[in-house]
Amino acid sequence: MISVLLWDCDGVLQHTARDWGAALDERGGPGLARRVFAAEGPALRGETTLAAALEIALVEHEAATGSRPVEVPELLAMWESVELDPQAVEVLEQVRSRGVSCHLATNQQDHRVRHMREVMGDDALVDGSFYSSLLGVAKPDPVFFERVLDALGVAAHDVGFVDDVAANVEAAAALGIRAVRHDPATGAAGLRRDLEPLVPGLVAVGA
Repeated sequence: MISVLLWDCDGVLQHTARDWGAALDERGGPGLARRVFAAEGPALRGETTLAAALEIALVEHEAATGSRPVEVPELLAMWESVELDPQAVEVLEQVRSRGVSCHLATNQQDHRVRHMREVMGDDALVDGSFYSSLLGVAKPDPVFFERVLDALGVAAHDVGFVDDVAANVEAAAALGIRAVRHDPATGAAGLRRDLEPLVPGLVAVGA
C-alpha cells in the first residue's frame, strides 16, 4: 500500500456549481469566457494575481468588442462558487484512517487558495497542501510533481495520486507516481474503485 496519497481538488474533492463558460459568453458575447479562463493561466503558476490578470482580460475584451459587461470582483466571486463533496471527503477520511498521509496537489491561483483555506477549510482535511501558485508551477508540468516529491522526501513508488484530468495523471505516472484517473460522474463509489489498487479495502468499506 502507498504511504502518501496526493489529491486533486476540482473534480475530485470539490465541484463548481454551474457552467461559467456559457454564462460568461451569454453575458459578454463570444470570446469573453476564453479571455477570462486564459487569464487564469499565469495566476495558476503564481506569476501574477488573479485580480490583475482578470483586469487585463477585461481591458482586452473591451478594446475588441466595445463592451465591459462584468467587473473584476464579480469574476473573482465566480471562483468562489465551489463546494466540497461530503462523500468524497468521507473517502479521504477513510484513507487517512488507514495511516496514509493525504495531501492536496492542486492547480489554484491566489484568490482560490485564500477561499479554500479561509472559507472552505480544505487544509484542515489533510496532512499538507501543494497549491500550484505557491509552488510556482502548474500541472501537468512534471516540475510540479518533482517539487512535491522533493518536499515530501518520499520515493515516487510510495506515492499515489488521483486526478480527473488525463494529462495530469500521465505526467505523474511518468515520474513513477502511482497515479489514477477519476471520472467525477462516478461519484464516491467510483472514487473508491479508482483508489482500491492504492488503498486495498476501500470498496468493501463503502459497500
